[in-house]
Formats: sequence, C-alpha cells, structure tokens
Amino acid sequence: MKKNGINLELVKKENRSIILKCINDNGPMSRKDIADLTHLTAASVTQITTKLIGENILTELGSVSESTGLKGRKKVLLDIDHDKKIICAINIDTQKTTIAICNLNGELVTDSHNNPSIREYKTQSKLKPELFLHDICQETLGLFQNLSSACRKKLSCISVSVPGIIDRESGIAQKAYSLWDQPVPVKDILSDELHLNVPILVSNNVNAFATAEILFGAGKQYDSLLVIKWGPELESTIVVNSIVYEGRHGKTAELGHFIVEKDGPLCSCGRKGCLKSYVSSSYLADILKISDFRPEDFGACYKKADISSQKRLDQIMDYFAGSIVNACAIIVPDRIVLAGSLFKDRFIRDKLIDACKSYDPAYDNNRLIYSAIAGRESYIGPAAVYIVSALF
Repeated sequence: MKKNGINLELVKKENRSIILKCINDNGPMSRKDIADLTHLTAASVTQITTKLIGENILTELGSVSESTGLKGRKKVLLDIDHDKKIICAINIDTQKTTIAICNLNGELVTDSHNNPSIREYKTQSKLKPELFLHDICQETLGLFQNLSSACRKKLSCISVSVPGIIDRESGIAQKAYSLWDQPVPVKDILSDELHLNVPILVSNNVNAFATAEILFGAGKQYDSLLVIKWGPELESTIVVNSIVYEGRHGKTAELGHFIVEKDGPLCSCGRKGCLKSYVSSSYLADILKISDFRPEDFGACYKKADISSQKRLDQIMDYFAGSIVNACAIIVPDRIVLAGSLFKDRFIRDKLIDACKSYDPAYDNNRLIYSAIAGRESYIGPAAVYIVSALF
C-alpha cells in the first residue's frame, strides 16, 4: 500500500495559524515564549515569524528584560500589526444595518475629522434588494471618502454578513429569512457599484459573530461554545475545536427551530411551534402590547408588564431555557455565550439563567456568559471573517 508523505506546505500553514492565534489570544510575545506555549521548535518560530514580519502581518514592538535574572538579557516582543490593513464591515440585520471601517483588531478607525467610521440605520427590507444594496453602496462610499488618503490605501476587503443561508463562494444570499424572499447576488451587486478593487466576502451573520467570539471573545479561553444571539430574532451556532460548525447546505445550528409547543404558531421554516416564533421581537411586542417596542428596552418593559403578561413571558423564558439545556446535553459546550439586543439588560440574562437553573443547577452565570464583545456586535462579525481568512 502506498503511503502518502507529509505535506510540508500544509504543516507550515498550520504552524503559521498556531503562532498567529497564540499572539492573538495572549498579546505581544517573544519568539521564545511563542515556542514554549505552542511547543514548536525555536527554529520554526523564527522562520515563520520572520516571514510574517516581511508580509507586514507581524511587527516588532521592542525589547524587554528576560525574567531569568541574567544581566542585560533582552527579548523582542512581537505583535500583529493591527493598523496595517483596514476592513469595511457591513452587517445587514432584519431591523438595522451597520457599515463600519475597522482595523485587524476589530477596532473602529477614525476619519479625517477624528470621528469613528461607522454608520447605522434602519434596514429597508421592503425595498427591492438591488435598491437597498445600492443605498448601502452609497453610504459605504461616503464613509470611505471621509478617510484620509493614507488610510484609504489600507483597505483590504469588504466583508458583509446577512441572515439566513449564504453561498459563500458565489456571495449569494440564498435565503435571507425575514429580509428577502428571493436569492440575492450580494457580492456581484456590491462589486459592480463600489469599484474598490478589493475582495468581497459574504457570510451568515451569526456565524460571523461566532467567528468574532473565537478571535476576540470567549473563544480565546474556550474552544467549544454555543453562541446565542437574541434580538430582533433568535439566531445561534456552535463552535467546536475553535471552528464554527456549518451543517448541510451551510446551515447554522438553529436552537430557534426546537419545537417547544405542538401546533404552535407557524414558523418561517414551515413548521409549527418553533422556539423562534415565541421569542421574536414582534411576538414579545404583542404580549407587552407595545407597538413601538425596542428590543434593548425589554428588561424595563418586562418589569412594567401586568401580571398576566409577565406569566406569559416567564413561560417563554422557560421554553428558551429548556431548549438550551436540552441542546447542551448533546453538544456539551464549555460555555454558552449570550449576545444581542434582547440580552442587553442584565435582568433578562438573569431571568434566563434562573430558568435554566430550574432544570439543572449547573447552569449558572459561569456557564452562561454575556459576550465580552457585545458592544461591537453590530459590525465585529464580518470584520472577523476577513481577519480569519487573511491571517489564519
């Protein structure tokens, strides 16, 4: 039987990713510290980091004293050169669209007037997709033109995230639930209008956010996560071995399609009684009897609701908690990460945690954690998708 040899190029690529993730997760490090943590040879670390410096991905920050007590001994710290490139991150949600320009650390860059380069506005889902994407292009170009000429030259990618099923290779939103009722060639439309001569990536929004959790959030410490984004709809995905899991046809792991009540409301998936139907902003607004309900105000509205409405909301939280506990019995994540506008109020997070604890006391606020990147969730996902594709 013929044996295949080791693919040296693949090994080099994997080692490169290991080194970059080590620096990303731990901050500036010396070559020796990288070798100690990754268990790579000193020669391999030196060779790979030298190449990364030549590619303007890593930079030397300067030297610091060794902790060994040897007089005069120094070590040079390396870090990712976060400001060498910029990304135009576009996140299209069912209610809000965000366009932001950020660096390789997911931080907003400032324009020539020292203002953060970000625009947020209501998603016009009733417009034809082509017209809405045209508006996005105009906003993007306006944001881009406000940058200094030196900053504009750093643009490396336009990364877009959209709800639903995405064909990443073609950049087509196949089924953007609650947004568009037809396949939309997002990549081609943006490419034809923007003419910025950089790659355009299109990804599912919750998978993109989970990618950001791996890079900047809980994924630095844990390699297995259940990521739940609640608001305005319920979306979820799982991270296994620091990789976002994508199932058949690129679908995410949808907690929202657990059936919690037989013959319940009709869901967008065509089935009845899905959790997603009960926890949507519109369903909650009906219970609260608030026509202009804002997801971020859910905690205050919950407290002010009448007894009957609170009981119904408590029942929904119980559905939610039961679904989480059942899902985790199968996937067994290290942590459950909560994000989204409906989780903004700690009161709501605590209500859900208490409901989970009623099923299993182990589901406390150490098991269910609020995302450390929640303040950047409107744009950090698509930025992370590019960073992973370019660096890792």
